[in-house]
Amino acid sequence: MKRNQWILLFVTIWASIVMVAPAAGADPKLIKVGHFAPASITFPGEGVVPNVLVMKSYIEGASAGSLKVEIHPNAALGSVRPMIELTQAGVIQMTIPYTSIMVPFVAEMGVTQIPFLFKDNLEALRVMNGPLGDELAGLWLKKTGTRVLSWPEGAGFRQLYTKNKVIKSPADLKGLKIRVPENPGLLALFSALGAKTVTVTWTELYTALQTGVADGAETELASADATKLFEVMRTATILNHAWNLQPVLMNEKFFQSLTPGEKMIVMRAAEIGALAQNGYNRAVEDAVIQKNIKAGVEFYYPNEKEMDQFRKTGQKAYLDTLSKSVSKEWIDKTFKAVAKAGEDTAKGYQAKMR
Repeated sequence: MKRNQWILLFVTIWASIVMVAPAAGADPKLIKVGHFAPASITFPGEGVVPNVLVMKSYIEGASAGSLKVEIHPNAALGSVRPMIELTQAGVIQMTIPYTSIMVPFVAEMGVTQIPFLFKDNLEALRVMNGPLGDELAGLWLKKTGTRVLSWPEGAGFRQLYTKNKVIKSPADLKGLKIRVPENPGLLALFSALGAKTVTVTWTELYTALQTGVADGAETELASADATKLFEVMRTATILNHAWNLQPVLMNEKFFQSLTPGEKMIVMRAAEIGALAQNGYNRAVEDAVIQKNIKAGVEFYYPNEKEMDQFRKTGQKAYLDTLSKSVSKEWIDKTFKAVAKAGEDTAKGYQAKMR
């Protein structure tokens, strides 16, 4: 090897060491993470927890001590919206919110919750890890000053539950009082499906179902199980009507203060953490279904014809509401991204069948 090649090799190795290892006696750079979920993993439980713990382990190990992660769980620093604001201000460096709370900051985030948009979790994740997700991340960064490091899903798709009536079509919802969060799009969706929407708080929902203030509700399987809603809601329709995200956000000024090597570590950690969260969520959903079937809860899976009825009746109402704050261009590009993801997935599988 020539002398200049040896020099280049030495410089490259030295630079990689400097980028990762802290200087002797230097304090590690602290990453404070605030989130709303518990501190430790329970099963079934919140996917945010394994995500955060996996990220912490990877970041601290791979950085050889130059980075330290300090986790603040259980909404100890405030609810989800204040934690986004704390991340914007640089009081904490990282947080993991969810879609509905992100929409007031960037209205375009609402495209990810268009009802019946995604065929399944695979398609949703491929869209968010593709060009549309990149563009949304760029818009989020521009408007909030926080960087999307990864796009893990929330607790999966939202489902529909009632106290004692199996819902097979929009006609079955007519006149039923369904608790819906104060999300304009979801309220429009269930009103269009014929339900009477009720907006009691999440903490009041169990009592509202017991007393007849509400006849049913819609949320993710894990959330319904965690709050014991299946004690008062005995039927569930696997409608998959809306999908939730729980992106990992980091203060951009802090991110840019990191060395190139540290940035790489943080980005890799976020992606690995997302894998942990997404896989955990799938296992949790199955466990919740099996657990509640044994407890006597009836689960119904609409056929394609029934799903078409829900889609045709409800999707337009959501889009009409969304179009008041989001341009037609964004809505169109979302549907195009989903169609392309579906086509690419099918082509990839077909090629492997040969």
